[in-house]
Amino acid sequence: MKGKTGSVRNYFTLNTGAKIPAIGLGTWQSGGDLCVEAVKTALSVGYRHIDCAHLYGNEIEVGEALAEAFKCSLKREDVFLTSKLYCTMNSINRIENSVRVSLKNLGVTYLDLYLMHWPDSSAFGDATDPPSKSGSEYRQFLNRLKTTWKAMEGLVGLGLVRAIGVSNFSVQQIKELLKFAKVVPAVNQVELHPFWRQGELVKFCQLKGIHVSAHTPLGVPTSGPGPSDSGSSGGEDEPGTPRISFRRSRSVHGPMLKLSVVSEIADRHKKTPEQVILRWGLQRGTSVLPCSLKPDRIRKNIDIFTWCLSDEEWNRLNHIEPQVCLFGNGPLTHLPDSGFLTGSSPLQAVNEMDDDVEYTA
Repeated sequence: MKGKTGSVRNYFTLNTGAKIPAIGLGTWQSGGDLCVEAVKTALSVGYRHIDCAHLYGNEIEVGEALAEAFKCSLKREDVFLTSKLYCTMNSINRIENSVRVSLKNLGVTYLDLYLMHWPDSSAFGDATDPPSKSGSEYRQFLNRLKTTWKAMEGLVGLGLVRAIGVSNFSVQQIKELLKFAKVVPAVNQVELHPFWRQGELVKFCQLKGIHVSAHTPLGVPTSGPGPSDSGSSGGEDEPGTPRISFRRSRSVHGPMLKLSVVSEIADRHKKTPEQVILRWGLQRGTSVLPCSLKPDRIRKNIDIFTWCLSDEEWNRLNHIEPQVCLFGNGPLTHLPDSGFLTGSSPLQAVNEMDDDVEYTA
C-alpha cells in the first residue's frame, strides 16, 4: 500500500482479469438534467467508469447520457458500468429481476460490475447511510448471505454481469463471505479518504485479491429525503424498492480540503486540494469515485495521472488524526464487526463537525 513516487496507471486489474478504471464518476445525489450533463461531461473529458445504483433513482438519466455517447465515438465496451443490488428483506429471490431493471434503465445488455450495496438488509439505506437497527438485522442477514451471494454468482453465468462484488463490507463480513463463496468478490467499494483511511480493511482486501474502490474519496454532502433535485420520475422499479431523492446541504469535505497539510501539498504541485486527495487514493492502490455536478470540477478531478505525491507527502496524509467515519457519531478508532454504528444518524459526525476543528498531520 506504500505510495511510491512515479506514474500510476489509469486502471487496476481485477481478479477476473478485467480492467477497472482508476477514477470514475460517482452519481449519488445526482439527478435530472444535471445528472445527464455531468455524465456527458465526464465521458467527454476521459472518464471511463460510471458508478450507479438503482437506489440512487437516476439510472434513466445515466442511460440517456450513455445513449448519446454511444451514438458518437464511444462503444459500450469503452465504458465500465457499475450498479448495485438494493437488498430488502423481500428481495433476495428477485436479484435477477433487479439487475434486469438496472440494465433496462441504463440501456445496456450487461454490467461490468454488480455490487451488494450493503451487507445488511433494511427498508432504507444508501452509499453513506447505514441501515437502521443494524445489530439484529445483521445477525438475520448472515443466515441469508449465502443464498444472496449464490444468486449474485448466477448473474455472471447468465451473462448479465461481468463481475460481482460487495460494498460497505468489513473485514469480518468478507471473511464470512469467503467461507462459502465460489466466486471471490472482485471489488469492495467503501468509504475511504484521509479522514477515514481504513488501512486494515484495504490491506486485507488487497491480500485476498479484492480491489478496493472509494465511493466517498472527497467526503459527501449531508443529506436526507427531501424535495427532489435528483432522481427520475419515470423508469422501471423492482417491486418493493424505494426511490429516494436527496437535497444537497453543507459539504462535509470542507474541513478536509482546508487542512494545512492538504493546501501546502496542493500549492506545491499547483493542484487543487481535491486532486491531492484523489491522488493519495490512487497511490495506495485504490480506485476513486468522486461525485460532482460541476463541469469544471469534473474536468479537474481527472487530472491526477501526470504527477505524483512524494513519499513524504503521501505519508503526511496518512497521519491525519482523528479518524472520522462520516456516518458515525464522531471521531472513531474502529467500527464493530458488523461495520455499522447503532444509534447514529447518517453523517451525524459531519453535521457536528466545525470547520475550525484542529486536525493533526
